[in-house]
Amino acid sequence: MSLPSQARTVIIGGGVVGCSIAYHLAREGRKDIVLLERSKLTSGTTWHAAGLVRRLRPSTTLTKLINYSIDLYGELETETGQATGWTQTGSLTLATNPDRLTNIKRQVSLGRAFGLEAEVVDAARAKKLWPLIEVDDVIGAAWSPADGRVNPSDVALALSKGARSRGVQIFEDTRVTGLQKKAGRISGVEIGEHLIEAGEVVIASGLWSREVAAMAGAHMPLYACEHFYILTKPLEEVQALGKGAHLPTLNDQDAYLYARDDVEGLLVGSFEPHAKGISTKDLPADFSFDLLDENWDHFMPMMENALRRIPALEKAEVRMLLNGPEGFTLDSQFMLGESPEVPGLFLMGGMNSTGIALAGGAGKAMAEWIIAGEPTMELNEADIRRFSPEMNVLGALEARIPEVLGRHYDNPYPGRSMGTARGQRRSPIHTGLVAAGAQFEGRGGWERAVHYGGADAHLPLTFGAPQWRDTVGHEVAACRSGAAILDQSAFGKIMVQGPDACAFLNHLCTAQMDIAEGRIAYTQILNARGGVESDLTVQRHGPETYLMIVGAGEVVRDMKRMRDTKGEFRVEFTDVTSGYAIVGLAGAKAREVLQATSSSPVPVIKRFGFAPVEIGLARAWAGQLSFTGEEGFELYVPSDMAMAAHETLVAAGATHAGLYASGSLRIESGFRAFGHELTPGTTPHEAGLGAFCAAGTGFVGEEALKDYVPKRRIVSLLFDDPNAIPIHDEPIYFDGQVVGQITSAAWSYRFGRSVALAMINAPLDQLATEDTVPGFEVEIACHRFTARASLRPAKEAF
Repeated sequence: MSLPSQARTVIIGGGVVGCSIAYHLAREGRKDIVLLERSKLTSGTTWHAAGLVRRLRPSTTLTKLINYSIDLYGELETETGQATGWTQTGSLTLATNPDRLTNIKRQVSLGRAFGLEAEVVDAARAKKLWPLIEVDDVIGAAWSPADGRVNPSDVALALSKGARSRGVQIFEDTRVTGLQKKAGRISGVEIGEHLIEAGEVVIASGLWSREVAAMAGAHMPLYACEHFYILTKPLEEVQALGKGAHLPTLNDQDAYLYARDDVEGLLVGSFEPHAKGISTKDLPADFSFDLLDENWDHFMPMMENALRRIPALEKAEVRMLLNGPEGFTLDSQFMLGESPEVPGLFLMGGMNSTGIALAGGAGKAMAEWIIAGEPTMELNEADIRRFSPEMNVLGALEARIPEVLGRHYDNPYPGRSMGTARGQRRSPIHTGLVAAGAQFEGRGGWERAVHYGGADAHLPLTFGAPQWRDTVGHEVAACRSGAAILDQSAFGKIMVQGPDACAFLNHLCTAQMDIAEGRIAYTQILNARGGVESDLTVQRHGPETYLMIVGAGEVVRDMKRMRDTKGEFRVEFTDVTSGYAIVGLAGAKAREVLQATSSSPVPVIKRFGFAPVEIGLARAWAGQLSFTGEEGFELYVPSDMAMAAHETLVAAGATHAGLYASGSLRIESGFRAFGHELTPGTTPHEAGLGAFCAAGTGFVGEEALKDYVPKRRIVSLLFDDPNAIPIHDEPIYFDGQVVGQITSAAWSYRFGRSVALAMINAPLDQLATEDTVPGFEVEIACHRFTARASLRPAKEAF
C-alpha cells in the first residue's frame, strides 16, 4: 500500500491515543482517514504503560471519559476479535492519614453521583482484599470493584483493527518531516519528499507532540519525565491466589506507590516526589520500544516504601526496573482540541500517566470535536485553549513538569499551587501587592493574590476550615464597608475596531452592542448549540471602537472564536491585555478614596457606565461595576502608570482584598463565573441569564435558544450546618435522588456558614414558586449535609 497524495484527515501517531481517534472518527462515519506512525504501532509510551484503569476520579469530566473507556475496552474484543486484556479486578486506595481518607471519601461521593459502585472500607477489609499488604498504619480505604486493567498494546491494536475495518489507512515506519499551511490553515503533511494534502491534521505523537506541533507554528506545552516501575519474578504469595485470579489494583498514594500482580509476580510503580524530567533531544532519533537506563539510586526511596507496604517483596527477585518516559503538562491535565494558532490542526497529548485510562473517552471526544467543529461535551479542564503561547516556554516546562509528576498523588486541597515556574506573568501593581503581604497562587501563568495574610495564614492546607478564614473575613468586610483594592489585571482585554465593530459584536455576543459611548454591556459568547463559551463585559469607547474585558483564562479561546466568526465583517481585534492594569476598588468608601487621590472631581457615573478619571499622577478611566456585588469601581490604568495609581490609592486609605474574598462575595451575590456555572454545555437560560440575550440580533446560538425551556437551573444554596465545607462537584440529593452538583462554593461571612451555587434538575417547579426550598442534601466525603435552595442570590434570598 503506497502513501496517498491527499486525505480528509491525517493522524500523526500510532499509540493508543492516535488509534482511538482514528477508530472513533471512522465509527462516526468519517471517510478518507490516514494514520502515520514513525515506527511501529504502540512503540512510544503505550507499550510500557502499566494499564491501570480506575473509574473514580476527582472531576466530572475525567470520570465520564474514563467510564466510557472502560465500557469500550470491554466491548472491543467482541467487535474486532482482538483481545484488550480487560480484566475487572477492582481497585483499592489506601489512606494512612485523615486528609487522605477525606479525599478518597470525596471521590466515592462523586462516584455515587454517576451510579458507580464504591465504598469506604476499614483496614481489616483492605487486608482481606489485598492479603500481601501491611495495614498497621491504614485508617481506611476506598474499594471500587468495577475498576480493572488492560494490556495497553492490545487496546491500541484492537482500536487500530477496528479503524482499519472501517477504511482507515495505517502506515508504519513513516516519519513526518514537516507540516504545510495555506493562508494560515493546515494543508498538508510532509514525509520526506512526499506530500499528503490534508483537510485536517491530528497530532497525537506522545512525547514528540510539542516538536511536531512546532512544525506548523502551533504551541503544545508538554514535556517528558522518567517514570519508574519494577517487575518481579513469580512470588509464591501471588501464585497462591490460583490460576486466573488477580489482586485489585493497589494505590498507596501517601507512599507515592501503585501496584498490581503481573505474570504471577508484582508490578510496583511510583510517582516519586523528586521526579526527573527528560528532553526528547536527549533521546535517540530512532527511540522505539526502548527504555531509559535503570536508576536504582533514584528509585530506592520508593522501593523502601514498597517493602514497608508489601513485605513479600523482601524475598522477591526483581526482573527489571523499567524506566520509560511519559508526557506531562503544566497543570497535570491532558490537552486536546483545535490549535488556536493553526485552524484545522488538532492536538491531543500530555496524558500525565493516565493515557490508557483516558484514551477511549478522550479519543471519542476528540473525534466528535473534529466532526462538529467544536466540543460536544464539557472539556474545559482539558481544552488546549487554556494554554496561551506564553506558557509554551521551554524553561517553564523543564522546571514545572518534574513537579507535576512528583505531586501526582497530592491531596487536592483548596489553596494548593505549584511552586516551580512561577512569576512568569505579573500584574503591573505586583510589587505593591507583595508589600501589602499578598499570598499568591499561580493561575494560568499569572501570579494572583488570593489573600493578604501571607504564608502564615495559608498553611497548613486542609479540607476543613482553612487558616485564612479570619484574614479573608477582614478583606470581605473592607469590600463592603471600606475601600478594598482587588487586582484584576490578569483579566483579558481585547480591543475591537472597525466600521463593522458593532455589527460584528452583535453577531458574536448575546447582548445588544449598539449602546451609547461610555456604556458597558454584560454579555456572553455562545456556541452554535447555545452553550456559553465566554463571559465578559464590553465597553464602547467610540463609534467604531470597543474594549472587551474577558476572564483571565479566556483570551485564547475568545480570540480564536472571533477569528472563526469574523467572516466578511470589516473589523480588527487585538489582544491588549499587557497594556492595562485593572484595579477593582470595592466598598462603601470607594468613591471617597478615589476622590482623595485627585484634584479633579470624580465624575458621577451611572451603573455600567465609565468615564475618565485622574488617580494621583495617572490617567485612567473608571467603570461603575464590581464583581463582588458591592459598591465600587473597576479602574482601567495604562500599565506604565499603574504603580503610581496604586501608591496613591493606598496613601488615600485603600486596603487590599484577594480572590478568596471576591469569590465569597461573588457567590453570595449569585454572580456566575465561566468554568464553574458557565460552560460550553450550559445555556444562558439554565444559568438564569436569559435577560442578557437580545432577540433578533442574529447572535451565534440564537437559533438554538428559540422556544428553549431549561430542564435544569443554577441555584443558590445555603447550608444549615457550619461544619459543611464543600469545594466543587459535590452531588446534591432531593427526595433521595441525585438532582445536581455544586459548581462553586465558599464560606459566607454574612451567614457564618458555607454558601454555594449549584446546577440542579429538580425540583424546578417548586423553586419557581417559592422563595426558598428546604430539603436538599449535599454529600461531602460520604456525609450528607442539609441545605436550602433559591433561584435568587443568597444575600437576597436567605
